[in-house]
Amino acid sequence: MSFHSAQKQGYRLMLLAQRRLSGLRYAVRVLISGMIVWFILGVLAHADPLWGLISAVVVTDLKVQSAMNNFVSRMLNTLIGCGIGLGFLKLFGASAWVVLLAMALAIIVSADLVKVPISWRIAPITAAIVMTPAYLSHSAHAGLAAALQRTGEVVIGSAVAVLVSVATSGLFRWRQGRTARPTLP
Repeated sequence: MSFHSAQKQGYRLMLLAQRRLSGLRYAVRVLISGMIVWFILGVLAHADPLWGLISAVVVTDLKVQSAMNNFVSRMLNTLIGCGIGLGFLKLFGASAWVVLLAMALAIIVSADLVKVPISWRIAPITAAIVMTPAYLSHSAHAGLAAALQRTGEVVIGSAVAVLVSVATSGLFRWRQGRTARPTLP
């Protein structure tokens, strides 16, 4: 084996180790966030923790600032989707076409306000989640209940993810030679 090929192999192994370490850091944060969310929503509130868990995974990031940005984006898109879904229920009732139109409007509003293309999916999904129970049960009250529950679960899951990102930001810093924890802006 030549020196050049050995050097190349060493570089590949280093990249693989860095990816695995990043994956481990992310997995630890998701595990901690998931346990906290499951305890808060599932055990204390006796609610289905699904949307809180999903929010924790979506918001969790290796960088604290990225987790904060994910949190803001998640909250804005959830509020946009809930607001549009409830508005359409109030104005037009619940039908399949109204749900689809609300989803389309949620994307347009999200694209104008949030300007992060990957997060544009959250607002229409939320609008559908809010409107579908009303459509299936023929009761607008079911939509309001779904909106309140979904928003609460998203807030809890997202906030826990940010807190865990801040609390664990000092982990694994030894490989970079830093030990100080970053603070929130």
